[in-house]
Amino acid sequence: MVTAEEIASVNQRHGPLVAAARHGRALLDGDLAALAGLGELYGDPWMMASLAEDLGSRRRETDREQAVEELNRAMVIYEEAGAEWDSARVRRKLRRLGVRRRHWSHETRPETGWDSLTSTEAKVARLVAQGLTNRQVASELFISRHTVGFHLRQIYRKLDIQSTVDLARIVP
Repeated sequence: MVTAEEIASVNQRHGPLVAAARHGRALLDGDLAALAGLGELYGDPWMMASLAEDLGSRRRETDREQAVEELNRAMVIYEEAGAEWDSARVRRKLRRLGVRRRHWSHETRPETGWDSLTSTEAKVARLVAQGLTNRQVASELFISRHTVGFHLRQIYRKLDIQSTVDLARIVP
């Protein structure tokens, strides 16, 4: 931690470096007031979300309501930044606090054809069409290989195909 503080001290005009060093120190010291005061130093949305997530995580035991508010803020910022994994991690933390948040939106899609695939099914289809195995696709998307198999069955049904060879031929 001393190294981060030293780097920050010689780079005072670089707010994110200073904020990162102070962020780490506040976490080590358990100083929530110092942590909460870092918002203005961060200009990056992901860093702001990380700060809100840390605040929410630290407040879980002492102030559930404030923890939920901070974690909600972190989740929204992560989602706006396209950080799906980070958003999912925060959603899990909220679930542990008894708060459920939907992470999907209902889209009207055709019943068949490429446009009928969900975004996850489309990702699975593209990866399988590139030659990845179910296990490799699962690792890439952080899902189980059984979930990959389920998505493939849905893809085959929606595209009216029988195999990965057929899939590779028609993937855009």
